[in-house]
Amino acid sequence: SKAVVSTQSTGTVRDILNNITNNMLGSSATFRSPHDQLSYIRNSKYTQLYLLINNIDGANLRNEKSQMLLAELAAIDHVHVIATIDHINAPLLWDADKSKLFNWLWFDCTTFEGYTDETSIETSLMVKQTGAIALSSMTHVLRSLTPNARGIFKLLATFQQDSGPEFQGITFQDFYIKCREKFLVNSDATLRTQLTEFKDHMLIKTRNVDGSEALYIPVEPKILQQFLESEF
Repeated sequence: SKAVVSTQSTGTVRDILNNITNNMLGSSATFRSPHDQLSYIRNSKYTQLYLLINNIDGANLRNEKSQMLLAELAAIDHVHVIATIDHINAPLLWDADKSKLFNWLWFDCTTFEGYTDETSIETSLMVKQTGAIALSSMTHVLRSLTPNARGIFKLLATFQQDSGPEFQGITFQDFYIKCREKFLVNSDATLRTQLTEFKDHMLIKTRNVDGSEALYIPVEPKILQQFLESEF
């Protein structure tokens, strides 16, 4: 039997895998990891499964983890990936290992038409009037930081996400204690220096909560969750 799955780049790699396992293969199982889903797909009943990805180099898919999972998916014998790219440098996403797994056949299908349709789906990922930052910008900046800096940001992001929609922020002192417990900083001066760098890049902001200055990440919960899943 055959199945065809189509997806836009506004979805995440988890959305793609869920679409295949839950909707196409009819699984109701709870998978512990994306690799468990890949194993399930590898042993599926379909003899041929075609995955159509519009803009595989889109903001939600261009991170290392997503591209590796997609490459492993493409390497499954009965899975065939048909994808488009928008950026001329998109092939730089694939090192030798990923290129071998994807095993692309290349076709130049340039239309020379405007990008009206493509840009119409990007509004959810762009900087908004609320000051929220783009997922792609956040990812780019974080990858240039030290492991400790990434750990500090992950700690704040995880705490904010776990706190739910009522989260207004966390005071510097409370966050300093959490960072000390995780051995991420050895003094409040070290943390202040790192937070200043985050603020310069607009990764975090502060606001007054009950008379105290509170730290928070100015992104929507869905975007923050996508970031945590893709980068950590």
